Amino acid sequence: MSEENGSRDVREVLAREKYFSQRPKPLERWLWQQGIAYAAERVFWVHWEEGARRGDWCSELSLKQVARECFVDISTVTRAYQVLKELGLISREDPGRDPKDPFRQAIAITEVFAPRELKQNLSRFPNRVRSAPARISTLEAPSPAQPTAAQHLGPDKAAVPTRAESKAVLEKLSAGERHEFYLASRDRRTAMTFDAKTALTPEERGRVLSILENLSGAAPRQGAGPERRVLPVAQYAKARKFSPLEVARVRKSVLQIAAAGAGNELFREVLWSMEEGALRRFDARLALNIALKKIREGAWTRPNRLPPHWLVGARAEACGAA
Repeated sequence: MSEENGSRDVREVLAREKYFSQRPKPLERWLWQQGIAYAAERVFWVHWEEGARRGDWCSELSLKQVARECFVDISTVTRAYQVLKELGLISREDPGRDPKDPFRQAIAITEVFAPRELKQNLSRFPNRVRSAPARISTLEAPSPAQPTAAQHLGPDKAAVPTRAESKAVLEKLSAGERHEFYLASRDRRTAMTFDAKTALTPEERGRVLSILENLSGAAPRQGAGPERRVLPVAQYAKARKFSPLEVARVRKSVLQIAAAGAGNELFREVLWSMEEGALRRFDARLALNIALKKIREGAWTRPNRLPPHWLVGARAEACGAA
């Protein structure tokens, strides 16, 4: 029996014209497998949808807003945050007091994440069938010389190759292809360039790309030596831009040790130095630690090339009252 509103089927109106949420099926099923409370799942999806809408997977929603969206009380939202943090699904950064009202707390910035287990097995889940060709950036589109594993093997043959199969295929690589494979596996890339007259069949090339896909999602080895914290020269030449969560973390850390009345200006100087100044050649956490150490020791000086009105009225006061 059809449900009609006048001459139109209400179900068709809901499905075709009204707003709807996009919940990736692999992530939704993974949440079901964890057996978490339904209220915690609601809270996660509220932040997921807001982060997807903004494009940076961060959201600035107060406890009251989240409770109103999920139809639960504030204490339930607080417990949901604890559960989601334990699962590694969210990270919340308290930016401190509201710059516009120092007697009120600013809204915490929440960033959502996908579980590592899901990332490692992402290639095993089927992709959606698109009715129209997808618009792919020229930087992301694979070149004809770098086909993906799915193009070689198809959806029915994208299984993980056995150790014996991997060894047999890798032994057929030429010297140049072995070097390309080494670089791709080191950089955790999922594609490599094969020789024009390669000895591998299309199926064997697909096996090689499948191996690279599994290597790219594997957890890094423990005890592999200290992490390189200084950025390469090619990256150092370009300015970087932090996410709202990282900006809030920098602001909170600076305000905790800054002298009264000098916190906002000091935060502006530190953030510029980390994004565009001398500290941009270091990893973000190392750069922040260097700045905080200089501030504590009284050795911090204003960057010479800092524009006078950089960030004034912008990200420094991005959070409203909770």
